[in-house]
Amino acid sequence: MNPIHRFGKQAIFAYLVIWFVGSLWMMAVLGSASFERKIMGIDFAIYHEYAIFGFAGSLGGALYGLRMFHEHYQELTTQWIYWYLMRPVLCFGSAIITIILFESGIMLLQVDDSMSARISIAFLTGYGYGKFMEKLRDLTATFFNGKNTNGTNGNGNGNGSDTPTK
Repeated sequence: MNPIHRFGKQAIFAYLVIWFVGSLWMMAVLGSASFERKIMGIDFAIYHEYAIFGFAGSLGGALYGLRMFHEHYQELTTQWIYWYLMRPVLCFGSAIITIILFESGIMLLQVDDSMSARISIAFLTGYGYGKFMEKLRDLTATFFNGKNTNGTNGNGNGNGSDTPTK
């Protein structure tokens, strides 16, 4: 194995671990009473819960990414590299949007309205990002077209998974 390929794998592993540990740490910081709510003149008091949800989503995305890295270690391609790099970021935003969709009543789910329930939903959105995108695509098609007419499984690659195809 050439050194660039080996060090690339180590860099991806480190990147995912940093997202995983960093997300846990940021959730703890944001949840603590000592968190400074006003930073550089911006009042984050109204956004800090959504940041917690975002980091819960990236935690789920990083955990799933680490699992996939372990299972597909030998199959590192350019497509996989981009998948690993984008996964925590996409999951961060998706988790926030999921909570907003539930709070607005557009997506319905019978769960408790507690902070832990919303964090759990955000985490599951990150971990199951591919399934979330399928649900979002179906919801969008239903909302705007009245039916789902795209004929795909929701991720555009037709294989029922949120992982890159080989």
